[in-house]
Parts: sequence; C-alpha cells; structure tokens
Amino acid sequence: MIRPALLLLALATAAPAQELAPARSATHDRGGSVVLRAAEIRDLEARGEEKRISGECMSACTMYLGLSTACFEPGTVLGFHGPRLAYGLPMPPALFDSISETMASYYPPRIARRFMDTWRYSDHLVRIRADRLVERGEARACD
Repeated sequence: MIRPALLLLALATAAPAQELAPARSATHDRGGSVVLRAAEIRDLEARGEEKRISGECMSACTMYLGLSTACFEPGTVLGFHGPRLAYGLPMPPALFDSISETMASYYPPRIARRFMDTWRYSDHLVRIRADRLVERGEARACD
C-alpha cells in the first residue's frame, strides 16, 4: 500500500508527468514522479524487459540504475538531485527523507552514499557520465 505522503508526491512531481508506460528505451528523460518510476521499474523487472537509456537521464530516471535489465548507451549523462515538489511547494522534512531513501535504494552503494550525504541537498543537478559508472561496474553498457 502506498503511504499517503508518497501518493501526494506522485500527484505533485517536480517535472511534468511523462508517459510512464514501459518503453524499450529512454532518451532525454527529465525524471518525474519517484513513485511512478518505482512502479515502472517493478513492472520491467517482473517481465525481465531490457530498458536502454541514452542521452540525458535526470532525476527519477537515475533510478534505472537499480533495474537489473537496464543498460546505458555510450555518452549517456545521469543527473542527480534530491526530491522536490512541483511549483516550488515546500516538502516536509520527513517526506524529503523518505523519498530520498527510496531513490537511494535504487543506486549502487557508492552512489547512494554520495546522494544521501550531499547530492540530495544540491540546488543543481550533479551530472555523471554513465560510462564512468560502467567502468566501475556500477552500471551495464548496452550491447
């Protein structure tokens, strides 16, 4: 069951809601709802469907790092920041922590630590090339 606070986040996301019907690839994905992204990842995982990521993968899109069937095309850039509500609405600290922990649970341990310690508090995107994560064994390259 989704907690009411998480449902609120699903309805009031920082980025305009995107079509989250599973697609085989994501190109220039701005993010969206953490709750909806988690549901999509669960569905993709259950079907064993590959998700190819290319271009810019921002915000909630970075949660694909936790999808075992995700792969990242050369040159893909991931952008990390903490959870935000749409229209600049203030987020209660408990909700900020809960959503941050949900996001971090999809990341490799080193990325999760940096996200929780620093990146979630940033006012700008922390950008990382997926190629670097592939080199470190923290992401999978597309064939």
